[in-house]
Amino acid sequence: MSNPTLRLCVPRLASPITALWLTALRSTALGLTALGLMFAASASMAQEAIEPLAAPFTMEQLTRPSIPEQQFNIRDYGAEEMDGPDGPRITEAVRDAIAAATEAGGGTVVIPAGNWLSGPIHLHSNINLHVQRSAEVFFTTDPEDYLPVVHQRHEGVEAYNYSPMIYVSHAVNVAITGEGTLNGQGKPWWDWFEQYGAPPRVLAARVPLAQRIFGKGSGMEGMRPSFVMFWKSRNILVEGVRLVDGPMWNLHLVYSENIIVRRTRIESLKAPNGDGIVIDSSRNVLLEHNDVQTLSDALVMKSGLNEDGLHINRPTENVVVRHFALRNVSNTGVAIGSETSGGIRNVYIHDGLFDGSGRGVGVRTERGRGNVVENIWVRNITMRNLTHDGFSINTFFTGRSATGPAPLVRNVHVSNVSIDRVPTAISLVGLPEKWLENITLENVKVTNAEMGSQMTRVKDLTLQDVSIRSQSLALQATDVYELNLQQVSLQDRVPGGALRLEGRYTGAIYVDESLPLDEIQFDRDVSPSVINPEASEQAW
Repeated sequence: MSNPTLRLCVPRLASPITALWLTALRSTALGLTALGLMFAASASMAQEAIEPLAAPFTMEQLTRPSIPEQQFNIRDYGAEEMDGPDGPRITEAVRDAIAAATEAGGGTVVIPAGNWLSGPIHLHSNINLHVQRSAEVFFTTDPEDYLPVVHQRHEGVEAYNYSPMIYVSHAVNVAITGEGTLNGQGKPWWDWFEQYGAPPRVLAARVPLAQRIFGKGSGMEGMRPSFVMFWKSRNILVEGVRLVDGPMWNLHLVYSENIIVRRTRIESLKAPNGDGIVIDSSRNVLLEHNDVQTLSDALVMKSGLNEDGLHINRPTENVVVRHFALRNVSNTGVAIGSETSGGIRNVYIHDGLFDGSGRGVGVRTERGRGNVVENIWVRNITMRNLTHDGFSINTFFTGRSATGPAPLVRNVHVSNVSIDRVPTAISLVGLPEKWLENITLENVKVTNAEMGSQMTRVKDLTLQDVSIRSQSLALQATDVYELNLQQVSLQDRVPGGALRLEGRYTGAIYVDESLPLDEIQFDRDVSPSVINPEASEQAW
């Protein structure tokens, strides 16, 4: 193995004159010293600036982690490129480079251009794993390579299972950067889903953690690990890298804080449960400029499943999702839930495009989850060519089969949204025992919808400057109390009126002159007296 060397981190410069000047500088030791000092001072200028956060809640500004500039190239630690599907492997070389960087106080471990084969990579504090452009790391497909098992969370339930391909535990100031590719070669892991089905996570949550051991020799198989997992870590950056064909969830952020994920590319068009970026009981998170293609959900917020999540009781909070365009997403573009037992609060989703996705923005949870999802803002969004819903909230996710404590969803504000060509534009469904509360839709325009809006079991619902054009009913409200309609325009092809009021608990419906009273249908349980009542006449 050659002696390890330290390399200066030199940013790309645009000027040919500057390049010539650098060549001259490199010719002398004095020049190298000056060059190092110059770039150390200007390293932050070489990176694209991150625009300030302007969330509608209190949230710290986020910055990239501070990691020493020194570099450790895995070639200097014996790494050899692939010469076939079985080797050689770089697992030990990467481990040695990380150890050397840690010994030196931190730095960047560089995976240079080329094709590489690796087992699991475990990162430590003050380390940046940098995958250069034209580098592709193929992870081995033998589950035994990912032993011993490690502590992790699988779809909302803690367990011990095969190591993720990249695992970061209890680290501070850690990053994965570069423009290269991490390839999970997921096919053998996906075959488990066909062989074993989904692992028994609900049953696992009802036994002590020490008994939730999955992996070879445990008697329980079929629990696929996440591709990249950050566990109980902080000051995290993932920037520029491409993730392809992971075992299941791709980038999984658990019990972590101060996180920036930007300009990542995730391709998961074959994997079962191949969620893109999952924020799981974590806080202070920025997702921006990401490109996710998946058969499942793309950008996701979760916080634990049922008993396990309620016991841990750790929310996902203070999340900004911005500047995104989601295509080739079979399920939900931005998903909140369904594992919400730790609570989710303070989420700001803005300036995004959904084109050809299954759903746009969806909040889903159910009985058994308990806790609260609250303070959600969705602004400046364009949705088109969807196959399910545009915007939805559903706390009755799997229906009557679910039991246990009911979750509450409240304080959700949607504004400046256009929805075009969708089966159902807006769907709001609360539980009989716990209705949705304080939902606002403002400046929302729906065109070419099959069904306009369905709202069931909602209290304190406001539609202001909302336009809905649909084939079937434009607006159906069932068991809705305190519905405020201001500057609302409804058009459909259903005779009798574009607003239908149903349900024995419907009351306190306030409409302005924009909606003629002859455009309102009443079912047999609703009296016309619910329209614009005096406050004293109806009470919740």
